[in-house]
Amino acid sequence: MKAQADQEQIPQLEVKDFTALVGESILFENLNISLNGGTIVILYGPRGSGKSAFLRSLARLNKEIYPDIRYSGEVILDGKDANSYKEKEIRQLVTYIDTNFLESLDYLSFKELIQLVFGKDFKFSVEKYASELDEFGVLKALYKFEKTPLSSFYVLEKIGLLLFISSLRNSSLLIFDCILDHLDDEHVEFVTKTLKEISEKRILILATRTLKRFIGLGDVLIVMKSGKILYEGDPNTYILEGIK
Repeated sequence: MKAQADQEQIPQLEVKDFTALVGESILFENLNISLNGGTIVILYGPRGSGKSAFLRSLARLNKEIYPDIRYSGEVILDGKDANSYKEKEIRQLVTYIDTNFLESLDYLSFKELIQLVFGKDFKFSVEKYASELDEFGVLKALYKFEKTPLSSFYVLEKIGLLLFISSLRNSSLLIFDCILDHLDDEHVEFVTKTLKEISEKRILILATRTLKRFIGLGDVLIVMKSGKILYEGDPNTYILEGIK
């Protein structure tokens, strides 16, 4: 019964006075955010605003870039201090995807990507997941089935593939860091529909540097600049009141 209760728990993310320092430089400071499952968040800010450093910290990825990074404050994920999770556990709870994934996919086949994400013991076949792959716009691209090279995928198909994989992972928090900025306007509507479906039981954060294209997708808008949050709330209020 306990396992079932845990699976039905509503994902939660709470950030309290969260700050990151590298030497004397502040990456971001005093961030306070509270989010529940089923919420789509648009995180907007210019390059260098601290949004990527903040998002990577939720999946413990900053050490790869800043070996001497220091944090203060708290991050509570699903009711527990994020520091209490082992690295493998936090990477399961938090799925972080940035624009580098699009280029890195070119060196893999479809099968190699599935094995990289889920392990070689994961039972997967195109036939078994054909319906889901079709919904994400990926099935038509798999002309060699599992052996299809991902270098043959268009950008929309690569993003659809990443969304498909994200839907299979039992993560509480899905983060897409500026990856949608690569889409043409005509494809945004398709991706928007897909994102709303996979966010029903998760927290979904979409970081972007092009606010106008995606502001209508979010339930919550967070605006960052110079490592600080300038606005958090209703996207429509931000637009209507012309908040700067």
